[in-house]
Formats: sequence, structure tokens, C-alpha cells
Amino acid sequence: MVLPVTLIGLRILVVEDEMIVSLLIEEVLTEQRCDVIGPFGHVADALRAAQTEVIDFALLDVNVDGEMIYPVAEALVARNIPFLLLTGYGRHGLPHNHQEWPVCSKPFRPGELVNTILKQLERVA
Repeated sequence: MVLPVTLIGLRILVVEDEMIVSLLIEEVLTEQRCDVIGPFGHVADALRAAQTEVIDFALLDVNVDGEMIYPVAEALVARNIPFLLLTGYGRHGLPHNHQEWPVCSKPFRPGELVNTILKQLERVA
């Protein structure tokens, strides 16, 4: 099986409520020639997108405007869409029954984010 070496053409859902972080993520993904879905700054809007949009991958801030992102992650799991949780809390911020969900710690460097996405895509390929 050939694994992706780039993110070109992937449709990536972005859920992030901090404007500066959101802009950084959009810039990184745009440089990788991805199609960005969002970014969404509210869980309800992100959940609708997660349930209806064509998505290849998702980047999810764990705490979005004071609300936990878990319903969106669960919707993605139900659709077999891989995702990465972005958090400053580490694994301690994850629900006990979902410690296996992949995490990327904030703050992150752009290259680190891209490499982490690629590694996650390799795991599910």
C-alpha cells in the first residue's frame, strides 16, 4: 500500500475558536494545498459539518468556546473519518473511555502539525 507523502487535495475539517491558532492552521493547510472546511468556532456548527460534509481528516480543538469537542469526535468516529485533537491539556483532558484518541499538544510548530497529520493518516491507511 502506498502511503500519502503530502496532504494535497485532502478536505480537512478545522474546529478552533482561537483566531490566531485558526489562522495558523489555515495557513499551514493551504500551503499543503488542502481544502479547508471551516474553521468552525462553535461545537454545534462543527457537528453539523462533521455529519454532512465530505471530509478526509479533521483537526479538533478540545475546548471550543467553553464546550468540549467530544460529540464532533464521536460523529467522525461513526463515519470512520480520522482526526487529531489539538489541546494544551494533554491526554488528561480526554474522556476516560477515549484515551486512544490521537492528540497533538498545543502549542505546535507548523511542520510538527503536518508530520503528525501524516502519521495519523498512515495509522489508519
